[in-house]
Amino acid sequence: MALISLGDMAQTFTLRRMTTGLKQDARVAAQELTTGRTANVAQKIRGDFSNLTGVEAALSRLQGYRVATDSADLKANAMQTVFSSVDKMTDGLATSLLGAAMAGNGSNLAAFTQGASQRLETVIAALNSKIGDETLFAGVASDGPATASADTIMAALESSIIAAGATTATDIEAAVDAWFQSPTGYATTGYLGGSGKTGLAVSAEATVDQGITAADPALRDTIKALSLVALIDRGTLIPNTQTAIGLAQKAGTSLLQAQSDRTVLAGRLGGVQAVIDQAQTRNSAEESALNLARSDLLSVDPYEAATRMEAAQNQLETLYAVTARLSRLSLVDFLR
Repeated sequence: MALISLGDMAQTFTLRRMTTGLKQDARVAAQELTTGRTANVAQKIRGDFSNLTGVEAALSRLQGYRVATDSADLKANAMQTVFSSVDKMTDGLATSLLGAAMAGNGSNLAAFTQGASQRLETVIAALNSKIGDETLFAGVASDGPATASADTIMAALESSIIAAGATTATDIEAAVDAWFQSPTGYATTGYLGGSGKTGLAVSAEATVDQGITAADPALRDTIKALSLVALIDRGTLIPNTQTAIGLAQKAGTSLLQAQSDRTVLAGRLGGVQAVIDQAQTRNSAEESALNLARSDLLSVDPYEAATRMEAAQNQLETLYAVTARLSRLSLVDFLR
């Protein structure tokens, strides 16, 4: 029988190849045992990637929805905070103005209207609030302010009042109302934003509308009412106390109506928040189910992986022992 022998160099390469292969087997088995997922996806799913591809696509879509719902939730909460800030600035002012007007007390009225310009500035600053680089109430033009400054609005109103020749409370209110209603008034000079944003998909079934802007009648009328109070506070176009009292009554009534309208607006936003919350819950449940499905497709039997790892380690130890024995063999040792 012919003998087939390996030279020293060939034997070295053979042992090295066997060692590398066993190490790789041990590493793969250890990885699968640690992660619980197969290292050879194609072999595990037998070359049929359709189910896995569908699951991965659904998970990717849900990740997009997660970004959308988180962003929408953050924005809605910030808008509610602005509503609370506006309410704080106007809380009690309407009843105080109406009370002073009914009493016909000019001194009390002066106390209530003092600082009205600062209230207006605070409300406008709130409506120009941002989250990151996005202005909350500026609609699609969210890269800029939602409204002009209080000084700009008041200057435009005073020019309109002077142009109309208004001197009575009724005429002054009419001039102010005309400016806020005019397409060339507040709509272009006061409101600097764009149209409300279109619906945002937060799940496969739900879309939310966060298109509330500072041009909304409830917010526009709040600015208008506070502007009337600021006109009383400035006093430059108010000829006498009687006019101031009449204007205070109209401002108080307007503030009450605006407060009611803002409550409706906040309620509408609360409905949007409820939809976002429900979408987050549904998306989270669906994501958990899909992760389980993916795990089932790619999971390995931990006992089988541990068995393979132990077998590879035993084979590797045996190979090391054989290699050590072979390295000690020599003709000189044999002849001795």
